[in-house]
Parts: sequence; C-alpha cells; structure tokens
Amino acid sequence: MPRPHFPGGATPVGAVTLVEVRVPKPLALALLVPVCLRAQDIFRIHGYVQGRFTNQEGTPDRLEIRRARVILSGDPVSKLSYTVQVDFVKQPYLMDVALTWKFSRSLRLTAGQFKIPFSAESLISDNLNIPIARSRAVNGLSPGRDIGVQGRDVGVQVAGSLYQGKEPLVEYAAGVFRGQTLVDAPTVHYPAAAGRLMVHALSKLTVGGDWYASFSAPAAKEKRRYEAEASYDDGPIHVRAEQIFARDGTLERRGGYVLSGWRVMRHWEPLARADWLTTNIRKANTTSIAYIAGVNFYWGKHVKAGANSGVQHDQGRKGFSSVFLSQIMLGF
Repeated sequence: MPRPHFPGGATPVGAVTLVEVRVPKPLALALLVPVCLRAQDIFRIHGYVQGRFTNQEGTPDRLEIRRARVILSGDPVSKLSYTVQVDFVKQPYLMDVALTWKFSRSLRLTAGQFKIPFSAESLISDNLNIPIARSRAVNGLSPGRDIGVQGRDVGVQVAGSLYQGKEPLVEYAAGVFRGQTLVDAPTVHYPAAAGRLMVHALSKLTVGGDWYASFSAPAAKEKRRYEAEASYDDGPIHVRAEQIFARDGTLERRGGYVLSGWRVMRHWEPLARADWLTTNIRKANTTSIAYIAGVNFYWGKHVKAGANSGVQHDQGRKGFSSVFLSQIMLGF
C-alpha cells in the first residue's frame, strides 16, 4: 500500500475488551451524509472512526474513541480543489480548511490550514499509518505536533513533482506559516517557514529531508527542526526510517525510528518498529528507546483492526516497561 510523502490531508478498541460506545448525534448525522453526496465530484466525503485501548503510562484515557474524522473534498472548477476535515472528538476540531490551485503537475499552490510539510509519518493520514500510534519522536518533535495542533498551521505553500518520463524524480514543498490555527490556537505562536525535498533515487527507494525555522518567537524560544528520512516500497513490503533534530532556544533534542511492514496476505500485515527519543542532548540519562511488534487485519476497504505490543526502556534507571495498544478503525 503506497504511503504519500506530502499532505493532500490513531487507534481501536481491543478485541478482548467489550465496551458500550454512545455516538454523539452530530457524529451520527455526519456518518449518514456521505450517502447523499458521494455521487458528485464537487462533493466527495469520507472519513473514519478509530477506537483504541492502551496500557501505556501517562495516557489519560486508556480506552477511548481516539478519532472521528469527516473529510469533505471536491473539484468545483478545473484545476481548483478544496479540503475540509473535522474531528468530533479531538482539538483542534477543525483540522483542514484549504484550497489548492494546480497550475501543472510540477506546481500547485495551497492556502489555508493544512499539515506543515515535515516528516513522512506526520504527513501520512492516521488511517494509512502502519502502526497504531506515531513514534514518540514524531509526536514530540515534529512542528505542530509538539504543541498539540495535530501538525497543522495556517499558511501558503507551493509544491509539486518533477518527472523523468512517467515516474516522479523529485517531490518538493515549501511554505510560510502564521503559527496560529483557525480555532484552538496555542498561546505561544511561531510564525515560520518550512520546506521538504524528496528524491526518488531508485524506482523503489526514496530519500530526502525537511527543515522548519521560526522567524518570530518569544525571546530565546526560536524553533529549529531538521529531518532526514528514507523509505523503500516494493509492493507489499514497506520500510521507512526518520531522524529528527530539534532546537527550542537552548534546548536541543533528537529522536527517530525505523519501521517495517509486510502485507503478507490480503488481510494480514505484520509490522515491527524501534523508536528512540532524547529529551536533552546535554544531560545524561535523557534517552529512551521502545520496541514494538504487531499485526494489522484488513476486512475489505472499510475495516482495519490491529494490535501492537512491546517494551520501552525508560530514561535513567527506570528500566523496561511494557507497551500494548489495540485498535479498530471503521471507514466510509
């Protein structure tokens, strides 16, 4: 299953747990709307609901409806498209509100609120991510995720692909962002610029990197982010690795992960991941590493269930702790 490098644009109730879930009326209404709108190109609507159970320490709700997304998109006129995404159970509930004008396949302009072009795992939609949860490095260091706005910002971006024959050779994105989401904006704002460049070195191998730099921030709190990544896709086999370097004022952090997944059969996809995070590179005992393995089960195009289990070596002398997550995701 291909994973996109750029935004266009989590986790289920364990099989061993029975729970009564009361769906809010607005969500129930949203799930019925697609029947009316699916047939028109000007209105395309889809989404997913994700329930998750975890035993991970520090998680406030171990059994929860993690996401309830509804995504409306369309092409009202030639070359112009729009995307609106809302989440009924998270903040900010207004995820994406963006317009894109496609001049050509090598140049398109996007304006509004959308994902900052940084980190493959941050950019990929939750329902397409192989593990149940993103790595700690991406959640803690990727811009927009480190301050709790789901990797989003309001701004303007140019992006596109340069081709060699029929195959893309280079993909790029660069944008300027105001540092404030349209709703539930964080108290501290970081107007910034960001860029992303990916090169298809071989037919199945992609390498590249990202950068992010604030140009107006509170004193001694400027943000800098740098990331290097590589991925290999060969049919059902997917391998990806990222390393992020972060600086907030004088605080320097870093982290990354290595992930592999293999769709061995139509329904089954085993996976494994190692991720690491250093919360202060100038202090000792600030690095932790976690290992997980798991499996996803796909039933048609609209049901995905999975379980991830492993261990985490906590910072300092705390030793190892167990990690377990399970999910079920229903899409429409």
